Amino acid sequence: MWVLDPANSSELLHRLRPHSLDPQFEVIWCGEGWRSLVSDCDDQLRLAFPDYRFTHIEQEHGELVVAAQPRAGEFSEPEQELVDDVTRRCREQSRMVCEWCGRDGSTRRLSDARGRQEAVTVCDQCQEDLQTLPYPTSRPVN
Repeated sequence: MWVLDPANSSELLHRLRPHSLDPQFEVIWCGEGWRSLVSDCDDQLRLAFPDYRFTHIEQEHGELVVAAQPRAGEFSEPEQELVDDVTRRCREQSRMVCEWCGRDGSTRRLSDARGRQEAVTVCDQCQEDLQTLPYPTSRPVN
């Protein structure tokens, strides 16, 4: 499983922690190649809504999903639409960035260890590595 955790992303996790609705928040469930996308999304959300909150940030069907709201408590529909615009752009960008290394990528269907098909967004090199290795050999660029 690819994750952004305290070992590889402590500064980003520290920055995100106050915005999480999960008091046990310690991991972002996506690969290191999307670290800058997560960071940019956080920057944009904090700029518009300094007290924004998120429930989860994760890879889902080969895309980066950020489930967020303008703040805890009540907020207007136009405020939520603005949050949704930011998170939608982040999701769209993730379809073109390798989740593992951060280079140009595309969403592809790969078989996992049990033979199940899953969507992942990877570059050509990382896809090639995943045919025979549990993890790609490319180092993250960000």
